[in-house]
Amino acid sequence: MVLRARLDRDAWILELEGLKDRQQVEALRGELLEAPDAEVIRDDDESYFVHELVGLRVMGTGGEAIGVVSDVLQSGAADVYVVKTPAGELLVPAIADVISGISLRDGTIIITPLAGMLDESK
Repeated sequence: MVLRARLDRDAWILELEGLKDRQQVEALRGELLEAPDAEVIRDDDESYFVHELVGLRVMGTGGEAIGVVSDVLQSGAADVYVVKTPAGELLVPAIADVISGISLRDGTIIITPLAGMLDESK
């Protein structure tokens, strides 16, 4: 169990239950820590995990069905959602100009496609 946690630059510093001395802690440096989604405290109701996006329906702002997220590419500046459409694969940049909303509850991502974006999937 995590007893305390704090962010330090780009890393988390944790105090874990059962680890009492520096030698025990050093042996775990760099290890992957996993927790069930249900046990993670989210910042707000709008928070989501990347894997939760896979399978969401992608809709246009007018309600038109576009496709379903099949993968999320984490490339650096912005994630890219890979969307399977009837016409093929569509790459949707996860930027504010494109993503109008994400609702895990409704199972949807609402997008405002950039000019020519939907034509490229044909």
